[in-house]
Amino acid sequence: MSEPFAQGEDHPACGICPSKRLPREAFVVYDRPSWECPFDPADGFRYTADGTPACVHPHKVGLDPDRIAPPPKPVDDVAAEVTPRLRRGWRPSFAGLLGLRIGQW
Repeated sequence: MSEPFAQGEDHPACGICPSKRLPREAFVVYDRPSWECPFDPADGFRYTADGTPACVHPHKVGLDPDRIAPPPKPVDDVAAEVTPRLRRGWRPSFAGLLGLRIGQW
């Protein structure tokens, strides 16, 4: 087996980066974290759908990305369904500690 791409304890690659354990030809580099290469809970590393190890911080390993991450998946807009909180008005936080009401000070 070839030497790992990133060598040395002072290399800025992440601890889970495949560049610290694999040669360059054995992993792909994305431009950023993506849902296309999620963490595998079994070992804590990132893999593509076909099982290829993936690095998501090209700036740390000094490589150009092999793949461009797709845009994030849309998130359900839960915030629109939440009822807004009613506010009574501004009061300094110490007033509650002293047992004061707004009109008493």
